Amino acid sequence: MKSRLALGVVAAVLTVAVVGLSLRFVDPFPPTRIVLATGQPGGAYDAFGREYQRRLGREGLRVELRPTAGSVENLELLLRNEVDVAFVQGGTYPLAKDVDGRLRGMAALYREPLWIFYRGKVIGDDLGGLAGRRIAIGAPGSGTEAIARALLEAVGQPATGPNFLSLPAADARARLESGAIDAAFFVSSYRDANVVALLPRPDVHLLSFQRAAAFAGNFRYLSPARIPPGLLDLKAGLPREPITLMAPAALLVCRETLHPRAVEQILTVAQAVHGRGTLLDPPGRFPTSEGVDIPLHEAADSYLARGESFLSRVLPYWALRWVLQLRLLLLPLVAIWVPLFKILPWLLRWRGNRVLERHYALLRDAEAAVAAAPGPEALRREMAGLEALRGQVEGLTHRLSLQHQRDVYQCRLHVALALEEARSRLGRSEGAPPRPAGGGPA
Repeated sequence: MKSRLALGVVAAVLTVAVVGLSLRFVDPFPPTRIVLATGQPGGAYDAFGREYQRRLGREGLRVELRPTAGSVENLELLLRNEVDVAFVQGGTYPLAKDVDGRLRGMAALYREPLWIFYRGKVIGDDLGGLAGRRIAIGAPGSGTEAIARALLEAVGQPATGPNFLSLPAADARARLESGAIDAAFFVSSYRDANVVALLPRPDVHLLSFQRAAAFAGNFRYLSPARIPPGLLDLKAGLPREPITLMAPAALLVCRETLHPRAVEQILTVAQAVHGRGTLLDPPGRFPTSEGVDIPLHEAADSYLARGESFLSRVLPYWALRWVLQLRLLLLPLVAIWVPLFKILPWLLRWRGNRVLERHYALLRDAEAAVAAAPGPEALRREMAGLEALRGQVEGLTHRLSLQHQRDVYQCRLHVALALEEARSRLGRSEGAPPRPAGGGPA
């Protein structure tokens, strides 16, 4: 019983150790909740965030939305571990101080053009015609502000001074409509409320990039988005003329520690939301790894190259979490208990053989001592030892398993044989008369 208890204790300790190592080095459980950084209220990131929240919630992954000023703030929140996933504008990652490489790209979702609306006479030389005007360049910490400063600086107009205002998109639109400013930058979808409101206004123009190839060559995260007349609104005929915009990609970015199954589930929703394409992007182009200027998450790379894993494909997210948890619980059973039950009979057999060998060694020594006993007193001492040994062997009947019972009884017979031999020697040494052969008087 002590041995079996010891084996049980060892198995329990090993089980706890395996579970601990699994939690430390194997994938932890997929989360039930994530925090998603979106963008300014009313913007495209905000709208897509609510759609992701609704779809992921149906699968068992609760999403908490975190409105922000935009991409740069989103990257900072990721680095501070305050959010798990964020919408980020392509080209803004170099602004993040990710010295440890803790951020990972998940996918490019769609192209979000740079819309530059302005008042006054029509500009035909890209950004140069905006010189000296009052310009809203986006909210502080937004991707719009980052790209506006980069492009203006590239054409020799550093965005400094009182003419450059860092305003949220809604404020910039309101001031542009009222004439308080002359131009405003927006990086957003064509369905953004600010774009939809400004596009039909006759007193506001949309800047078209005449040197789109040159800008794309200097800013690799930008690609030309050519919009033919009437594409955005057939009834109103908007835009009224061909327009070429420069467009970074909208990205999903996460922390490197985000669970692979959560990454797959989020990308599955991204496929459903963005895979249908838009007026600017053909169906099936997004989500993609093209245009992601952040090192890809390993699970995202696998998903984009080969699709969902088998478990993610056949199980909903809530069921997948249970399967992974059961796997962690079954791992100790497979790794510890199954081998233990296989080797337990061998261990018991080996232990029983060792116990019997030890008693046979004692019996051999006792027989040798009986043979060498110099007199009756020494023989009596050795016989007492043999009696004690017989008691020990009889006790083995209850200690050893059934497969050793035959050997135990053999050992008892051998001890009894040794005792009989010792009695015979004792009788001869004390001079006892031999028994009569005929059994009666002559």
